[in-house]
Amino acid sequence: EIQPISQDDALSTYAPMISKDDGRLDWQKSAVELERQIRAMSPWPGAFTFWQDKQLKIIAAEPTALFTYADLPAGTAVKSGDDVVVKTMDGGLLLHKIQLAGKRAMAVADFVRGRPDFFDAMLT
Repeated sequence: EIQPISQDDALSTYAPMISKDDGRLDWQKSAVELERQIRAMSPWPGAFTFWQDKQLKIIAAEPTALFTYADLPAGTAVKSGDDVVVKTMDGGLLLHKIQLAGKRAMAVADFVRGRPDFFDAMLT
């Protein structure tokens, strides 16, 4: 049986308001941290980065341990088989769904089909 206990208000804290800048991805973080940030920032403000000076929202992604491009700088988008992986501090973030500013959200495979220059690009 559960015994309720009153919360000690002296020990409680308040979370700060979320701002749009909180959604900006820092590729120097671990892949797990970035994936959690993507989920936490959905739907607002959304997790985002920049590619060719345009905002690129990352809607769905997952960390991958099968990424072995240690010599690449963090934030580099690389083709890995049929997938796109972005180099992070400790591995890679496998992208599933993205949205370029002013465009509709789409699967990464559809996005790169029309933009092959996305491979080896630096995301900032």
